[in-house]
Amino acid sequence: MSYKKLVLLAFVVFGGFLLPSCTKKDPSVLKIFVRSSDFILTEDASVRIVSDIKKGTPEYFDEVKTNSSGVAIFNLDELFDQYGKKDEKVAYFTVYAKDTTTYQTVGTARAKAYLTSTESIILKN
Repeated sequence: MSYKKLVLLAFVVFGGFLLPSCTKKDPSVLKIFVRSSDFILTEDASVRIVSDIKKGTPEYFDEVKTNSSGVAIFNLDELFDQYGKKDEKVAYFTVYAKDTTTYQTVGTARAKAYLTSTESIILKN
């Protein structure tokens, strides 16, 4: 086998391993931990996130219930796809959380593309 063919084969083999890892991106996830006023994680609380358009976040909202661990999980890949080819993709949200009470607790959260971002909110009585 000639030297040129050997070098070409090496590029093809190593490129096949490296290229998929370069194009695959981690999911963009926001996790909101909801705690009672006693700091106990709260199951089945309603959590709504609304984008802060004043900070450059495209219009977006979503609402989920917390799981058995007291965590509301939002997949934000669709939102970050709207950003185009911006260098730093950051989204800002107002967070509304409530359990069985009639009052909502309001907080804020920030998420980055291709990362799992976390925030906690403590419910008010």
